[in-house]
Amino acid sequence: MRRRHRIIGAAAGIITALLLQATVLGPAFAPLPVSLPAVLVAAVALVDGPATGLAFGFTTGLVADLGSRHPAGVLALCWLAVGLLCGAVADRHRLRRDAVTAGVAAGVASTVAGALLVLVHEGGTLRQVASGALPALAVDVLLAVAVCALVRRMLRTESLRAPHPVLTELPVGGRRG
Repeated sequence: MRRRHRIIGAAAGIITALLLQATVLGPAFAPLPVSLPAVLVAAVALVDGPATGLAFGFTTGLVADLGSRHPAGVLALCWLAVGLLCGAVADRHRLRRDAVTAGVAAGVASTVAGALLVLVHEGGTLRQVASGALPALAVDVLLAVAVCALVRRMLRTESLRAPHPVLTELPVGGRRG
């Protein structure tokens, strides 16, 4: 039952982040590559670890790629890397450090994705991507403060907590006989 709740929660988070990105953040911060979905991927990975971060990042990126006009796979690859790297460096007790890590990872991923899109001739120049990198990184860090706190709180609720195996018997020795 808990697994079903996690899948539904992940789907709701992905859809909400992508809708907010497309309707509020994207237009408000254009032309900066501010990315709420990338921040969300980093925050989830920092709470749940690299395996969850990798899967969540790939899924979020693929949904975003399929809903856009650019080639599929660019955001999936970048956000997969964000989930994997943030999960690998996760410090599960420091919210401020997690927020900075999530914001920096999302900002770097947005810059890399922008550069990849320029390389596959989707418009713009590398100079435009580079000029928007630092301001976007600052906004991503500010977004990450709120997102990390929210994700940490939600993923620690009883219905969404990651299942952990419980050992009821410990093997003591080999069976003879």
